[in-house]
Amino acid sequence: MSTLPMKKQIVQKAIELFNQRGFFDVRIRDISTALDVSVGSVTYHYKSKEALMESIYRYMLKTLEGLDISGRLFQKKGEELEVAQVYMVYMQQFRFFFQDTLDIIRTYPEIGQRHRQQVLEEINIIKNILYMHVGKGTLVSEPAPGIYDSLADMIWQTLHFWFARQTILGDTTPGWDDAVRRIGHLVYPYLTEERKAENQEIMPGISLVQ
Repeated sequence: MSTLPMKKQIVQKAIELFNQRGFFDVRIRDISTALDVSVGSVTYHYKSKEALMESIYRYMLKTLEGLDISGRLFQKKGEELEVAQVYMVYMQQFRFFFQDTLDIIRTYPEIGQRHRQQVLEEINIIKNILYMHVGKGTLVSEPAPGIYDSLADMIWQTLHFWFARQTILGDTTPGWDDAVRRIGHLVYPYLTEERKAENQEIMPGISLVQ
C-alpha cells in the first residue's frame, strides 16, 4: 500500500489514468476503483472532477517551475537541446493535458485563463532565446518587425502540440530528436551565413543531420 497521503495518491492515479485513456474518458469512479477505495474517499478530497483538474494543473505548474527552464537557458551556455528534452519529458508526464488542451480549457475557463498566461510566458522565453542568438551571431537581425514573434510562436506550437500530432499520426514513440530537428528547420532560414557555412549545428546540440 502506498504511504503517500490520499490526496497525492488521487492526483497521481488520476494523471496515470488520464494519460492512458484521455481526460474525458475517466470518471471519478474509475479513479476510486484503481485506488481500491470508495468514491466517497475521492470526493472527500476533491468534490468534483473540476476540483481535481484544478489541483493537477497547480501540480503541473509547480513541476514546471521546479525545472527552472528560463534560469537554465540564460545562466548556462549551450543548453537549448537539453532544456527542450527536459520540457518534453515534462510534457510526457502530463501528456493527457497536451493532447486534450482545447477541450480542457473550454470546459474549465479558469484553468484556460491561467494556461493562456503560462503560454504567453513560454513564448516570451523562446523569443528571448532567439534575440540572445542574434546577439551571439547565430541568427541574423530580425528581417522585418514581428518575424521573430511569429517564429517564437511556431516553435512553441511545435513543442506544445507534439503529442497531439503523434496521436493523430498514430506514432506512439515520443520522438524527441525529431521534434527538436523540426524546430531546427524552422530556425534555419534565419541563421547567419557564417553559421550556415559551418554546416553542423544550428544551435548547440540542434543539428539538421542526425
